[in-house]
Amino acid sequence: MSADRAAELSRRRFLITTAAGGTGLVLGLTLPLPARQSEAAAAAAAPFSPSPFLRIAPDGKVTIWVSRTEMGQGVRTALPMLLAEELECRWDEVEIRTADAAPEEVYGSQLTGGSRSIRNLYDPLRTAGAAAREMLLAAAAARWGVPAAECEARDGAIQHAGSARRASF
Repeated sequence: MSADRAAELSRRRFLITTAAGGTGLVLGLTLPLPARQSEAAAAAAAPFSPSPFLRIAPDGKVTIWVSRTEMGQGVRTALPMLLAEELECRWDEVEIRTADAAPEEVYGSQLTGGSRSIRNLYDPLRTAGAAAREMLLAAAAARWGVPAAECEARDGAIQHAGSARRASF
């Protein structure tokens, strides 16, 4: 056997031996896993995101995604205002972000041009804001054991006048 052939075999044997030994160490090592949260705790810690345009974090921070490009027509103000107005949240507490490119099923067309941004997104954003508001009203009413019709959304919170209860988003 030549010296080159012997060196090739020894390298191969070295790699096989090291891989087998490393695998044995990895399999023999146990790491502590984090405790599993209950489903209720996980749901409470998750943000409320009833629409791709809207997310409300557990701390009440409202984030609105704008799916059109700002080209001087004011979409980063007008479009979030449509949603925030229906949601009844405080404008000074809204965070506005530009949406990433996404399939048309997510945000609809993301093309910007021809002054169509507000015209095309008026109904979807108002509907998203109103739907989120109604979900929040229903959740608060269920938690308090009162009719949802007695609750109202105002300034980023749900209020029940009869009991003076108030819960921030």
